[in-house]
Amino acid sequence: MFEWLSGREPILVYLFLFINSLFESLFPPYPSDAFVLVFAFLAGQGYFNPYLVYLFVISGTICGIMILYYIGKNKGDVLIEFLTRSFLGKVFPIKMIEKAKKKYVKYGDLIVFLNRFLPGMRAPICFAAGIVKINSKKVFLYSFVSVLIWNLFLVMAGFYIGSTWDEAAKFLKNYNIIVTLILISVLIIFTIIYFRKRKKNTIIP
Repeated sequence: MFEWLSGREPILVYLFLFINSLFESLFPPYPSDAFVLVFAFLAGQGYFNPYLVYLFVISGTICGIMILYYIGKNKGDVLIEFLTRSFLGKVFPIKMIEKAKKKYVKYGDLIVFLNRFLPGMRAPICFAAGIVKINSKKVFLYSFVSVLIWNLFLVMAGFYIGSTWDEAAKFLKNYNIIVTLILISVLIIFTIIYFRKRKKNTIIP
């Protein structure tokens, strides 16, 4: 894989990185970070320019975020209406969705800023920001800062950590495992709290 990548024209690689990051923002299961780490590692071996790798990754990510934001802003209410009218309405009742929207309005700025550090949550966060109509300039600014920090961290990890790909890949894998476990724990805690409150309200006459 390294031999094939190192033989490509640099401009094609940079365009691929742009599309790669754009695609990951729209479809979060896509492993964009792994590709960024690969090319950052190859940049560290002298095959590509690390500054251009960083620039194209940032550009693609921001484009993807803003596309998703505007989809949520313009079509989000239609999706919510569909959810509440379908069988999913029992799982996501309208009161619960409205409550979540109010919480998002209150803490949305912080959530948007943290979105790049939360694997698997990036697309829903950007989409939700559009649904609750957070100011587009705020979304762009907070997302931009978040993207700058995360991708600088990622590119530097690939560029500097170890002399082998195995060490760099292990670093990213461990990070994703830790963050995923934290997110699952938080989700479980909030789920327990939600159902306890719901049960308590049901018991009270």
